[in-house]
Amino acid sequence: MHFQKLMDNFLLHYLNHFDKHCFNVKLHDEVYTIGQGEPEFTVVVHKDVPKKELLESTQLALGEAYMRGDIEIEGDLFHMLCTFLEQADRFSLDRKGLRNILYMSEKKKDQAKEVSSHYDLGNEFYKLWLDPTMSYSCAYFKHEDDTLEQAQRNKVDYILEKLYLKKGMTLLDIGCGWGFLLIEAAKKYGVKGYGCTLSKEQWKKGQERIKAEGLEG
Repeated sequence: MHFQKLMDNFLLHYLNHFDKHCFNVKLHDEVYTIGQGEPEFTVVVHKDVPKKELLESTQLALGEAYMRGDIEIEGDLFHMLCTFLEQADRFSLDRKGLRNILYMSEKKKDQAKEVSSHYDLGNEFYKLWLDPTMSYSCAYFKHEDDTLEQAQRNKVDYILEKLYLKKGMTLLDIGCGWGFLLIEAAKKYGVKGYGCTLSKEQWKKGQERIKAEGLEG
């Protein structure tokens, strides 16, 4: 019980760093207020957020705790995110981990390994949450009722339009993913496309798509 109280006190002390906006914390049937004024939202703590993780990288620790359901937000989630990100200079940060993300190895062998560990998890896995075009980067929602697939098609159409492609041109797509943009370019503009990927699974799916569209040439 004494240990739990220490953990609660640490979490409350830590969250007091982010007192620019007033909010409540529900912790073990008690409600605590951070900051001054009228609380704008409530952070409900169902399970302790590890102290070590909070000190190493605040954003990652809180984000993963939310995804696990260890914490939840009562109120406007978007507003809560904005208030915390507004105070990002007060976050703890694992600089070594950040360096690993921002400065990946330049060795070809290491790059191939990094790509493979991510994209070669299997095409069936990516089909579960990507749209049918298998587009991985941010979509372009032109209208509020656009589906994810429509938004991805909007994006690809917009990119190709800006390239001013003409029949007979050659288009190189480095990091081509599953090949949707190249296939659309070949179909709609009559260009010859070259795609580069270090993922065997992406290459395999891309070849299947090309063959299905009759675009082997």
